[in-house]
Amino acid sequence: MKKRSRFFVVEARRLIPLLFLLVLLVGLTVYDNFFRVEPTAALPEVEASKLTFTTMDWGNLTSPTSFVLVADHDEWLRVSQDMGMTLPDYPFNAAEEIAVFAVNSEIQSMDVFPSFGEMEVRVLVEPKENFFHVITVGRPAVDHEGAVWKFVDKEDRVLSRIVPFWTVDDDDEDEKEEEVTK
Repeated sequence: MKKRSRFFVVEARRLIPLLFLLVLLVGLTVYDNFFRVEPTAALPEVEASKLTFTTMDWGNLTSPTSFVLVADHDEWLRVSQDMGMTLPDYPFNAAEEIAVFAVNSEIQSMDVFPSFGEMEVRVLVEPKENFFHVITVGRPAVDHEGAVWKFVDKEDRVLSRIVPFWTVDDDDEDEKEEEVTK
């Protein structure tokens, strides 16, 4: 009895396109994992009984920890330039929104509380090294006369306290101008 051996022949020229596609697929997978791009604009982030805010930008930044409130368009441009940020093309509307810049922190949530006769805007942040987070929040929700902004961590330690000075009535400005001219 004779043993028959089977011989399988594959032509190399037929495998070259398959090998090329396999190399492209592996290369694209590696590229996607090393150069992952995440979107800058997101849907409003909402939690129960919290203020709604929208992330305008976030990323890496080497700077000391700081928190800045922005209430007008010129300040929006100045702060972003001072911090060396290139913000996305966003039509900041100072009449309707307030922006919050957080350096070396990520903003988790915001809420408004009455506290000892004044309003307190409590911003929960998570410290992150070399990171910045820029959000906008509706002005009517947080623009209270004499409001105090407190930036706190998860242990409720106050990282920063800001009392904004942009809440000035037009009548008060007219009175101040009259006093100066007298």
